[in-house]
Amino acid sequence: MSSQTPPQLPTVLFVATPRALGGSNRSLITILGRLEGKVHRVLAAPADGAFIDLVAAEGLADERVELPRRPQTPVDRLLRVFGGLKLAWWAVRNRRRLTAIHANAITGLNLAAPAALLTQRRIVVWVHDPVGSRWGAVLGPLVRRLLPHLQFAAVSTTAEAVAVENGLCAPGDAAIVPNPIDPAEILAENPRSGEVPLHVGFVGGATERKGFDLLPDVVAALRDEPIVWKLYVFLEPSDENAAVWDRLSAFPPDLVDPVGKIPDVHKVYGDLDIVFIPSRAESFCRVAAEAMMNGIPVVGSDIPPLQTLLGDDEAGLIFPSEDVAAAVAALRRVIGDAELRRRLGEAGRTRAAAYAPDSITDQLLALYGA
Repeated sequence: MSSQTPPQLPTVLFVATPRALGGSNRSLITILGRLEGKVHRVLAAPADGAFIDLVAAEGLADERVELPRRPQTPVDRLLRVFGGLKLAWWAVRNRRRLTAIHANAITGLNLAAPAALLTQRRIVVWVHDPVGSRWGAVLGPLVRRLLPHLQFAAVSTTAEAVAVENGLCAPGDAAIVPNPIDPAEILAENPRSGEVPLHVGFVGGATERKGFDLLPDVVAALRDEPIVWKLYVFLEPSDENAAVWDRLSAFPPDLVDPVGKIPDVHKVYGDLDIVFIPSRAESFCRVAAEAMMNGIPVVGSDIPPLQTLLGDDEAGLIFPSEDVAAAVAALRRVIGDAELRRRLGEAGRTRAAAYAPDSITDQLLALYGA
């Protein structure tokens, strides 16, 4: 990758801290691809992981700054401080060509704040965070005072509320810039045609926030239905979900299929007839939007981001969060009614068109001042 910036292109420094291809990083992947030839893309991110592997394979960065991975031990935290100083030193040395800093999520802001402070360049924080933090609420007002060129783009009103809760901005200060959903990245090449047994998918993190702990009770209640559960999640148990995996492993393999995490989402959505999302908290919920763009009906909890995506039973059915009986009833409706599945799927395709990448990229470019 060249370290020389074409003189006609503004330079934007993108700061992303996760190593995995979660929702925020997958959204950034789409944006980086759309920005080719529009800005000089400098990416500051950990040196290894699925995210940076894809960036390298697709040539999505013109220049890179290596950062330490997210801290898990005291040594990692010290390295994280070093990473912030390294980023600040790069920004100071390249101040003349630096137009803006893009911090992906509030964790990106924490790392990029020294660089923005020393260079006085505008910093755009694309907030993907579904919940706030105790330390965020303490440090947020200080960051807001120190960085006069701080701007916020939130993927939803829920994400904006997190920035407000953390004292980073006032209500209404953030531009709502949702996650971009690129059909080329997610549309299934060979979608299922509704043959029995139907495939019901759980896609994403096997965590309590995602409602993974509710799955065994829902599976047990629907054992009489002609379905197979497809679990597209990391299969290695953690302290949080070990008991849930113990319960799921008791079901026969023709009922629960733990497929595992698959980076190629084309294959994921090509394997599903219904997507189940019992999340307790989301900032946007890419899984729902991607399912909708594939014409797959969603059964999801009534948290605000899912309500915004799905509408009033337009692209899926909503049930009260954590209500297993209501979730089971909604799933039974969708499983037993092919015409309902078709209608929900068609509405999903229509609603998902609002998340086309080009207009979202233009919004971010305007915030960069590029």
